[in-house]
Amino acid sequence: MRVVKEVEIRFMYREATALVLFDTGTSYTVVRRGFFEKAFGATWIRLSRLVKLFLVDGRFVSADKYAVVTIVIDGVELSLPETVLVLDEFAEEIEVEGREIRMPDIIIGAGTMSKYGIVLDPKEGVKVLEAGLLLY
Repeated sequence: MRVVKEVEIRFMYREATALVLFDTGTSYTVVRRGFFEKAFGATWIRLSRLVKLFLVDGRFVSADKYAVVTIVIDGVELSLPETVLVLDEFAEEIEVEGREIRMPDIIIGAGTMSKYGIVLDPKEGVKVLEAGLLLY
């Protein structure tokens, strides 16, 4: 199942709104390099080795950098920062049946959703269960 939603992403005392695809069919959580640089600068960390994965548009890509961000969904901050892979080869738009479609800035995979109690409901969209909340 997939749901697209705008969420807030925090990194190093800065915050940005991102278009996010929550995708139960992917394992990794990834961010488009162009979005990350524009919002936060080139302040990622290099991986010790490449990670290879498939994107939602069917392309095979490699990731060589990551960042640790905080995700805020509907004003609810997830309980721990999340590691996201920063992808160079992540198109801003793709063409589907002759139409240009904007790709999300971030794809949140099943591992992240499971870790924070994020569920996708056909009627309500993205829901964060109590286990994933940061309680003050």
